[in-house]
Amino acid sequence: MNPSILSEDSFQAYAKEHKLQPFRVKQVFYEIYKNQNIEFSEMTTLSKELRQDLDEKFCVIPFSVTNVLEDENTTKIWLQTTDGHLIEVVILYHWDTHELHEGNKGAKENKGWKDFLSNHSDLSSLSNPNENKLNRITLCISSQVGCPMNCLFCVTGKLGLKRNLTVEEIIWQVLYANNYIKNKFGKKDDGTLYGVRNVVFMWMGEPLLNYDNMKKAIELMLPQERLSLSRRHITISTAGIIPGIRKLIEDNIPVKLAISLHAPNQELRNQLMPIAKKYPLDELMKTIDDYVQATDNRIFYEYIMIKWVTDKPELAKELAKLLRWRLAHVNLIAYNMNPAIDLEESSKTQMYKFKEILENEWITVTVRASMGREGKGACGQLGYEKVNEKS
Repeated sequence: MNPSILSEDSFQAYAKEHKLQPFRVKQVFYEIYKNQNIEFSEMTTLSKELRQDLDEKFCVIPFSVTNVLEDENTTKIWLQTTDGHLIEVVILYHWDTHELHEGNKGAKENKGWKDFLSNHSDLSSLSNPNENKLNRITLCISSQVGCPMNCLFCVTGKLGLKRNLTVEEIIWQVLYANNYIKNKFGKKDDGTLYGVRNVVFMWMGEPLLNYDNMKKAIELMLPQERLSLSRRHITISTAGIIPGIRKLIEDNIPVKLAISLHAPNQELRNQLMPIAKKYPLDELMKTIDDYVQATDNRIFYEYIMIKWVTDKPELAKELAKLLRWRLAHVNLIAYNMNPAIDLEESSKTQMYKFKEILENEWITVTVRASMGREGKGACGQLGYEKVNEKS
């Protein structure tokens, strides 16, 4: 397979050899990053001769797509790397929910529905199928092939870690998604293309264990001439890798931070997340306090709701005590089916009781909508098919 044109050293050498003017080089990157084209034949601002020559010597994205699974709110895509590994990305479509149709009353008039609408954030919103207006698009990307965390409730950790993804492999996921979205939705009313607005490092892998490549990828996401994403629309989700959080402080990477907390005490966290034994909860919270002091960023705390395990009222009170006076937003996430272990998700009644306890203690909290569950593309489900084959 030809090398990727995004390996800029190779392309710069080509440009020098063929005496391409700097504006031509910019034109190529504009086609990829702004016009969201990943085939040279589609880059019609370039001459036919240049397109053909580039097509013979380069590719844009050397991933091959092995499968795509869609529902109304998500697209799950399996991408195969050049060395034969599979990674998964999930596109989340957030539909406009500002107005409720008359025919949607009933279930939507209950407190739970209103809570969803009033408390949604970049990481938590609920779609309204009868509102046919696309509000924004979130892309959940992978940072590693597999995952070394082996959290009790997560399928992906059962795959183990194969390797880190390169900077290019991280960026390629966004470029592929943008091209897919363009072909699916076309242009907005204002003539601009639909594309990824939010990027979340929270799918396959622990991003802070691939820190350098993650950092360089973010640096390519931000510039106006590249992906032009806002810092506040990029989120790093970590299981609590303290040295990585320290590096975020030192490097002043001003994006959002989400902590996979899932338990308010050390004993329960040890049972759910092996990494907790290496990075104890009290040390983690101290590090997060330092991060907040340095950045003034609100922290998103992810908390999985497992029946009879994490959803007890006394744990809600303990969580409220842990987060009191901290700049925090809790996302309650229903446990998603895992073929490797026998657990059950909490009932909606229990989830909202847990939520109410937190709110009574002045903790900001959202019950996260489980988008992508049917296609096994929800939180903790990536790699489901492969693990299911073995179980």
